[in-house]
Amino acid sequence: MKLAATWNLPIWVRRFWALVRLLRPVNVVMIMIGVALGGVLSGGLDALQASSGARLLQAALSAALIAAAANSLNDALDLEIDRVNRPDRPLPSGLVAVGTAKLLWGLGTGAGIMLAVMLSLMHVTLALAAVGLMVIYNAFLKRTVLMGNVIVALVIGLTLVYGGWVVGTPGPALLGAGFAFLTTLAREMIKDVEDVAGDAVVGARTLPLVYGASAALRATIGVLFLTLLLTPLPFLLFDYRGLFLLLMLATDALLLHTLWIFLGPQPEERAGRASQLLKAVMFTGMTALAFGAIVQMGD
Repeated sequence: MKLAATWNLPIWVRRFWALVRLLRPVNVVMIMIGVALGGVLSGGLDALQASSGARLLQAALSAALIAAAANSLNDALDLEIDRVNRPDRPLPSGLVAVGTAKLLWGLGTGAGIMLAVMLSLMHVTLALAAVGLMVIYNAFLKRTVLMGNVIVALVIGLTLVYGGWVVGTPGPALLGAGFAFLTTLAREMIKDVEDVAGDAVVGARTLPLVYGASAALRATIGVLFLTLLLTPLPFLLFDYRGLFLLLMLATDALLLHTLWIFLGPQPEERAGRASQLLKAVMFTGMTALAFGAIVQMGD
């Protein structure tokens, strides 16, 4: 629901919806799915049963709370940029106060870490690492060349390891973590191209602002090519087959379509389309890995 569609609603409804948007619920749900997928990659469908399933849900809620909190902090520190790039966001629109966003960050982070304490020392370590990385990202590295992109991608990749550790050594979950890292890195680089206007206002030094949009797009193409080249690894290393191969072929087709956009005319104007395609790439790729793990462990 866009802000313009809420003007006729009571103010309390508009403020409530703005709080929901502040937390970015779709992204939070994706984080939870990533944790669950990490568990499935490491333990198969057994990870979803009985006590393992309960612990995996706890890990997913922990990660979700930390992610939602980080989203609140992100908007609080991004207020000036969003006034230019996204004036309909909750803070620049005036529907949510900066103080409220910072309070939600503190509450969500604390609750997420407490849930991690009840899981294991490793989960506490990973949770604290994710919180620390996101604070550093939001406060210092978001507007730098590539470093902010790498941190976001790393944190997304860690969600799969977070879930994999619930059921044991998360070796197979590292496959999903690597795929999530590369696709997220490419998407974050594309978003920098989309956000050049607002980033320029605050003096950011992102890749497209320092080296130009063309250089940023070439770097993104490199990441996408690397991702494409690595997609056969689960088949070669772990003998993932069947539905995995079919879904991974669909994933590769989407990757190729994204590359075609960047190699075609005026790619900067179609960056938004490429960003949406990468969401589909992540979904089909992760689904392929999940089916591959389930089939292999069922044999």
